[in-house]
Formats: sequence, structure tokens, C-alpha cells
Amino acid sequence: MLKSHGRREKGFALSGRLSVLGRSFALALLALSSWSLNAHLFPLYDTQLSSIRELCTLSNGVALALFAVVSTCRPRMLRNQVLACVASCGVVGGSLLVWAGDQSGLAGVMLAGACLISVAEGACTILVGIFLCSIPKKPAAASIVAGLLLCDAAKQVCPVGYSELALAVHAALLLGAILLANPTARETVEKLSQGESPHDMAITQPLSFLPFGHRLFMCLLLFSAVQGFMLTFGETGGIPAVSPWSLAVLLLLLATACWFPRRLTSDALLKLAMLLAIAGLLLVPASGLTGFFVSNGLISCGIAVFSVFQWIVLTTLARRNAHGAVSAFAWGSAMHAVGVILGANAGRFVNHYWTSDVQVVVLAVAVIVFCLVAFMTILLQHVSFEKTISEVRESAPLVIAAPAEDAVEERALTIDERCDAVSRQHGLTKRETEVLRLLARGRTGVFIRHELCVSYNTVKAHVKHIYQKLDVHTHQELIDLVEDYE
Repeated sequence: MLKSHGRREKGFALSGRLSVLGRSFALALLALSSWSLNAHLFPLYDTQLSSIRELCTLSNGVALALFAVVSTCRPRMLRNQVLACVASCGVVGGSLLVWAGDQSGLAGVMLAGACLISVAEGACTILVGIFLCSIPKKPAAASIVAGLLLCDAAKQVCPVGYSELALAVHAALLLGAILLANPTARETVEKLSQGESPHDMAITQPLSFLPFGHRLFMCLLLFSAVQGFMLTFGETGGIPAVSPWSLAVLLLLLATACWFPRRLTSDALLKLAMLLAIAGLLLVPASGLTGFFVSNGLISCGIAVFSVFQWIVLTTLARRNAHGAVSAFAWGSAMHAVGVILGANAGRFVNHYWTSDVQVVVLAVAVIVFCLVAFMTILLQHVSFEKTISEVRESAPLVIAAPAEDAVEERALTIDERCDAVSRQHGLTKRETEVLRLLARGRTGVFIRHELCVSYNTVKAHVKHIYQKLDVHTHQELIDLVEDYE
């Protein structure tokens, strides 16, 4: 008996390690494909049309934003492995179009293929993200750091520049990530596509879903702009500079994730990334004295920590409420794509004046460093990603006390009487009282809209005011308050 129990424990431990390794490998493939896009395909695109890379990143952002809206308002449209089909077909079809455009010299064909690959990469990002958040927080954080470490190690030895082999390798990386992530992600998406949409659930459960304009996503946009600037600053031939220094910081983060997981918080990661970025940028004007490899190394470390920060924030947010997992990854990644476009163009502007007018470079770096310091000292001290994410609550099914069969009618009257008493005590309006009666019976936002013949925003405003006046935060708390009212 003891031996068999020990074997089962070892089997569970082994399966857990394999699960973590599988997710690390999927993220490594996705991250390496993103780097391959910059190191292998963008050099080809630049020979045909210099704006293809911006159009590709924009296509990625638009596709991710579309996925976010669909998953929020029409989640049923994501059933039947829509994400996996978009990702796999986009990779294969886009790669063939890029190859055909290169052979024929048709920039339009190459542009179509490049944008299709970018859309596929957006869908693959969602799949891998859902794959990562399907395990607990601690092993997920270790998986994220290990995956980015594997990617960074591969970048140190991979050659750069376009070739047909590089195109095939890029497609294979994305397809490998899709194959690893899709089985788990498919079950999650299929489950979430059934029932009420997050758009309607947000009426009665506002704390379970972050709006698209939430400051968390706006901060991701800003930090991604900084990351985009650091990626393009000092690039050679459109290919980002690679430094082995990032391996050291990722190894340190991996050790922290394994032995001190509580210290690997999103707030701590953000501060570390900002400090490394500022240190690297401050040394840029002194590159002639210290060598460019020092500033480049610090900037590379900052990029690595930014990447860990972004993935941990999105996976933790998605894990807090599974019904908003797809929209959280899609919208957060869309903000990242837009921010990278803005920051990358700023980086290329500075690169243009690197050899011709150093004073412009010094001024640009000074402005960016000042903005970062101002943001950290003025705005960042009032924003805590850990607190914001911890306040997101899982959208759980409601628990309503079932009345006895011979007292159904009496119980319904009792609920109305309690709702009226609660309304008088807390100063609810007549319309808010009507909404309260429906909420106390566990009615959804969609039902209330049709019952009272009012718009979505009207119901949402009424529910918000009711929650504020009753000092409750969830639909379940409201039901419990009415049921327990004496």
C-alpha cells in the first residue's frame, strides 16, 4: 500500500513537471517565432516595401482587438476551434504567399502573406496564453521564465537574415506552439463559448471583468512602447541587437520563481525592468567610453524582464476569471502590438541621427528617461498591478435559497417585501427597486434588459448605482443581503 501510494505521488510529480515543461516549450516556440520575424522575415520585407513591418504589426494588433471584442460580445463564434484554424491556416497560407511574393517579386503578394502570418501569430498568442493559465500561479510563473530563457538561449546561436529555410523554420515554430497549446486551450474556449457572454455577465458582475479602457491595459500600452523603443534602438539592418546579458537576468528570475515565488510579483518585475531600461539608456551617450555592449546589455535585460512582466500579468488576470481569459490575452496583446509600433518608430528616429547628429540622440534619450522617471515617481506609486488583479473576482454561479414547494408563492412575495424594505432603507429609486427585485431572484443582465425594455448601458448604470448604495460588490452578495434581511 505504501509503495503504491509513493508511486502515485511520484507519477503526479512527474506529470506536473512534464506539464510545466510543455508550457515552457510552447512559450519558447512562440517567443522564438516572434524574434524570427524580426531577424529573418523583416529583412526580406524591407527589400520590397519598408512599411511592411509596421503593417504586419498593425495587422497583428487589429486581429487581436477583433478577437477580444468577439470573445466578449459573441463568444459562441470562437467555437469549433476557430482560433486554431486561424492560426494554422494563417501560418501555412501566409508562408506560401511570402515565398511566392519573393520568387515573383510581387510586393502585394508578399504583403498579404506577411499580414496573414501576423494575424496567425496573434491567434497563437491567445492559445499559448490560455495554455499557460490552465495551471496554478507558481508553476505558471516558472514556465513563463523558463520558456523565455529557452528562447533567449536559442537567439544567441541562431543565424540572422532571410532564407527559404528561415521561412520554413518560422512556420514550424508557430505550428509547434499551436500543436502543443491547442488541446488544452480548445477545451477552455469551448467551455467559455457556452452560456452567457462576458459582455452581459459584466452587468451583474462588474468586478469580474476589466473594461478595455482600464488603466492596467493603458499601462501595458505605455510599457510596450518603451519595449519597442529598446528593441529597435541600436538595431543593425532592421535586426534587434542580441546580448547574452539577458540570459543572466532570466536565470536569476527562474531561480526566484522556483525558490522564492512570492517575491516574483508583477510590481517588482515592472520596477526592475524600468530600472534596467533607465540604466541602459543613461549609458547610451557614454557608449564611446563604456562600449555599446554595456548599454545594449542593460537594455536587453530590461526587455527580458518586460516580457516576463507582461506574460505574468496577463496569465494571472486570466486565471482570476476564466470567462475573461480570451479577451484579457487578446486585448493585452493588442495593446502590446500598438505600443511596440509607437516605440519602434521612436527608436528608429534616434538610430537615424546616431552617426549624423549625436546631440539629437542625447536629447531624445534624456526626454525618454525623464518621462520614465516621472511616470515611476508620480503615477506608478498609485498603481499596483498586484492589487488590481487581486480585486478581479471569478464569475461564479449564483446560489439562491430554494423555497419549499408549498410556499413558492409566499416566498416570492417575501422577496418583494424585502427588496422594498431594502430600497427604502438605502434610498433606491423606483426603477432601481424594480431592477433590485430581478437581481434578488438571480436574473441576468439580458433578462433584465428584455423584462424592463431598457438598453444595456441603462441596466449597467442601474446595477452600478444599486451596488454602490447597498455597499455590495457582486451579484451573490446582493442576493445574500436580501435573503438575510430582517
